Amino acid sequence: MSFLLPKLTSKKEVDQAIKSTAEKVLVLRFGRDEDPVCLQLDDILSKTSSDLSKMAAIYLVDVDQTAVYTQYFDISYIPSTVFFFNGQHMKVDYGQYWSVVRGHMGFKKSFLKETFDYKL
Repeated sequence: MSFLLPKLTSKKEVDQAIKSTAEKVLVLRFGRDEDPVCLQLDDILSKTSSDLSKMAAIYLVDVDQTAVYTQYFDISYIPSTVFFFNGQHMKVDYGQYWSVVRGHMGFKKSFLKETFDYKL
């Protein structure tokens, strides 16, 4: 499902997205197009993108093509999601329970469904 969401392939494109996205949350998914877990997250993001279009802009960023940001945000888990609002990085604390189930996509789907009442 990576083809349904816009991709940022360079540092310049990421910089431009951060600077130009105003009054919306900017969601950057760092990962790889061929990674199966990234594809699962991309599927969820693509299904929610139209519903969230008035409040969020979602982009895919390849970790191999934007090594500067991968290092700057200390991205060690693939996929990773980084949030901005009006050009400011938003730090998100998922809590202690989240760290136990960080890589489990089934939990992420049920979390979205229960938290946002979203039908997957």
